[in-house]
Amino acid sequence: MCKFIEIGIVPADPGAQQNLTLYANHSTIVKLSLIPEDDNSSEFLCQKKIDVTEHAYYQLMVSSSTSGEANASCELITIDEGKDGYMPILYMFLCLTGLALLWILIKLVLRCNYCRFSDSSVNDALVQSDLGSTHSVSTGNRPETKKSRIKSLDAFRGLSLTIMIFVNYGGGKYWFFAHSAWNGLTVADLVFPWFVFIMGTALAFVFSLHHRKGKSKLQLCIQIIIRCIKLFVLGLMVNSTSGNDLSKLRIPGVLQRFSLTYLVVALTELTFSYGYTKQVLSEEPRWYHSLRDVIYFWPSWLIALTLLALHTIVTLAIPYDMNGCPTGYIGPGGISEEGKHFNCTGGIAKYIDLKVFTQNHIYQYGTCKKLYQCSGTDPEGLLGTLTSIFLCFLGVQAGRILVTYTSVKARITRWITWAVVLGAIALLLTCASQNEGWIPLNKNLWSASFVIALAAMAYFLLCFLYVVIDVKEYWTGAPFIYPGMNSIFIYMGSETLGNLVPVSFLVSNTHLTQLFMNLWSTTFWVLVAAYMHYKNIFINV
Repeated sequence: MCKFIEIGIVPADPGAQQNLTLYANHSTIVKLSLIPEDDNSSEFLCQKKIDVTEHAYYQLMVSSSTSGEANASCELITIDEGKDGYMPILYMFLCLTGLALLWILIKLVLRCNYCRFSDSSVNDALVQSDLGSTHSVSTGNRPETKKSRIKSLDAFRGLSLTIMIFVNYGGGKYWFFAHSAWNGLTVADLVFPWFVFIMGTALAFVFSLHHRKGKSKLQLCIQIIIRCIKLFVLGLMVNSTSGNDLSKLRIPGVLQRFSLTYLVVALTELTFSYGYTKQVLSEEPRWYHSLRDVIYFWPSWLIALTLLALHTIVTLAIPYDMNGCPTGYIGPGGISEEGKHFNCTGGIAKYIDLKVFTQNHIYQYGTCKKLYQCSGTDPEGLLGTLTSIFLCFLGVQAGRILVTYTSVKARITRWITWAVVLGAIALLLTCASQNEGWIPLNKNLWSASFVIALAAMAYFLLCFLYVVIDVKEYWTGAPFIYPGMNSIFIYMGSETLGNLVPVSFLVSNTHLTQLFMNLWSTTFWVLVAAYMHYKNIFINV
């Protein structure tokens, strides 16, 4: 429960009027209370609940009591009911659907050679370092005979990146295309964790390919370290687009999180799992054969679970000295809980970032500022890297299943099993509620329940894309496969050049115009990726 926020002062003179503006990023119920300015008591002159809608206007008529009592009478009048803010989504959906159908019709009429353009098997050697080796898709329980690229991985990465670019541009100013104020889950909260997940999936392919080529562990170790340095430096470059003052440069960031996560996961896999062969020995018992994708990698699992436990223990049980904040506090601070922990936003996660990076070098505009008036915390902070690593390990497990088992049935069965188990664990941790569970879903803190829930969704999505694209071949994966094969370049371009014409330009602040602008900006980068794919240009880090 939040404290009441003063939105204005209404003069007590008879007939006086005062216009007040109330900010709400989606339709909601707001309690409006009128209290005497010089009264410190908790007595209200009147209270009204308003079902707020976009661009609506209301009039609150207040009249004093004629019986001499302290209370006043209030009457709420709706002057303008506002607009249906969700209609632009329907318009854009119909428009995009029409364009897709038109493109299909053009292909059928002209019988153009579109397969060459959408075939992602070209120049595989140029994209191996990002996406892994080519593997075949079997249509039953038979061993694989023909090798072709698993395009669902490219589509998964490209879909995540495309949605990430769209929400970074503004998502049409819709609340569900923006990050959660604190606990909870929106579309914007899905894409970055899914990107981390699929990075782990690709890692299993990369090591399988390098092992077949005979690369040594020392060579790979050097490559891993160099790649992590590149990612970290690129992340700092992205952060510097908002200002090049080194005394205020934000150090954590999206690519920095990728860098640290990749470093730990890749070195762990290199140390304990490199050289794994999927060959089944005759003396292996049946149960071992069914679980060898887990049992063989027990050292990696031990490290992953240790990091998850460490994150949970530090978050909930380690005392710290920050403005008298209680141990285990994971709330937004600010005016939440009636302002009891105003300066405790993020708990020990922010405390660690302040000690390591200092205030000037972390994110200054938290998602909880508008709703809770909090000081904010860095969503890519240091402590959350532990659960990010665990999420990447879960992605590696998805890749191990692809490398180890050759039949569609074995792969899908295991993916769905992992999705169900992880989903059940997430429901248990959250008690199937937004705020009342032991460990709520929280993207700002990358809570344990958050990464486990997102991994469950990622397994389901990967399974769906694999069946639709690679097994049944109902869909080529276009256009998402294109940004998926040049992901770092497209992300860097959208972050550094995203505000330049013709990528983006100023439009009026309505859902319709903002949605059109954000969709165009996103489409621009998808077209860039498609052109690069057509020209066989693949840029890897």
